[in-house]
Amino acid sequence: MKKNMRFKIILFIILSIIVICLFLIFNKKEDNKQNDNPNTENPSEEIIEEPEDVIDEVGTNYLNNIKYTVKVDKEVEDVIVEFLNVYYNSIKELKENDMTYLFKNPSSEQALINQTAVSLLIETRKLKPNDLSLDKAKYDLDFTQVNTNGDTVEVTVLENNYLNFNFMKEIESKIYNIKNEFTLEKIDGEYKITKYNKVQDFFVMITDLYSSGGKSKLDQIKQDYLDLINTKLEKDRKDYNDFLNGTGITRRTCDHEYNREEALKQTVWVNKRDPEWAEFSSNCQNFVSQVLYSGGIPMDYTGSASQYLQWKMYDDSYNENEIDKGYVYTWTYVPYFREYALNNTGYGLCASVDVNLYYAEAGDVIHVGTTGPTRHALIVIGDYKVDGKTVDILVNSNTVDLENYPISAYSYPYVSLIKVYGWNE
Repeated sequence: MKKNMRFKIILFIILSIIVICLFLIFNKKEDNKQNDNPNTENPSEEIIEEPEDVIDEVGTNYLNNIKYTVKVDKEVEDVIVEFLNVYYNSIKELKENDMTYLFKNPSSEQALINQTAVSLLIETRKLKPNDLSLDKAKYDLDFTQVNTNGDTVEVTVLENNYLNFNFMKEIESKIYNIKNEFTLEKIDGEYKITKYNKVQDFFVMITDLYSSGGKSKLDQIKQDYLDLINTKLEKDRKDYNDFLNGTGITRRTCDHEYNREEALKQTVWVNKRDPEWAEFSSNCQNFVSQVLYSGGIPMDYTGSASQYLQWKMYDDSYNENEIDKGYVYTWTYVPYFREYALNNTGYGLCASVDVNLYYAEAGDVIHVGTTGPTRHALIVIGDYKVDGKTVDILVNSNTVDLENYPISAYSYPYVSLIKVYGWNE
């Protein structure tokens, strides 16, 4: 009798457990139905749907590789990477994203200078006839210097980037060794940027002119540049029509032709330096001069060096004497080379200055700048055609090191072609 009673109790417990489990399973299914149904009314929670094709691009990581010449705190690295990701998202879409939140004081001059510079770059590219938004973008970093003082960290990082502009998706344009200088401070356990500097065209355009005045002054600097660029683009459109019609150029005849094929061989020294030549911290015109020399333009030690009528680099010691020794600044300094190209009429370089840009050929020289075409030198490596028509000029350079870069992507308003024809006895 006792055994029978014990059996009934056990059976009752088992059946009760089964009933409870079935009840819980049923209620779970009902809950899931409610959660899966976006139209279910819930007075305490609003359900918001986003289209499936909407992606938070600001969260995109464009970082490709990191090199650590020196060690850097991971928290510091994360801020720098986030800073650059927001920047690359902006230039990829040509839509300005706020970067000031990464600064200690979002309304500080440092934050506003950077934001204005990025805005200038975007607005300038939107003005150009080619689509300068990016199909692809990625970058590498090399942390080269770190100094820590308490909660303050100073970081120098070199940036290489690889860009495919939408108007020429099949060509990868590269910029090497862009110098970024950050000062960060740890505040309430989180690093924020207090100072920032970048050695690149759109950034130095702002820092060259700004000393004080805050946002209103920065806005004025940006607008002045945009007005100037618009004016230059009007001339550019006329030059392009002249080019299509085969007009707007007066060609020169020289004793010896320029060997563009040989010149082009020297243009590979972009993200490295030719050990056969002296190297300078600002190496752009030195690199261009090397290309011209490789194309057959002879060194010229005749004429007054102070009047920029010599052009030579026999060795790395400065020498203005009319002898085949040393070097002169026309070889290494953009404004002086420009004077030599413009004024040399005897032995040596035979060229024309300020020629219609669209007539550029491999081995020609382009000078660019902010107040005139006197800041930076580039070498033409070819053109880019659409439907058989030239629509842009591709360049290489040193400092900043460029490879396969379209000249239209530059922010500098002044662009001047020095067309090299050859040399005279």
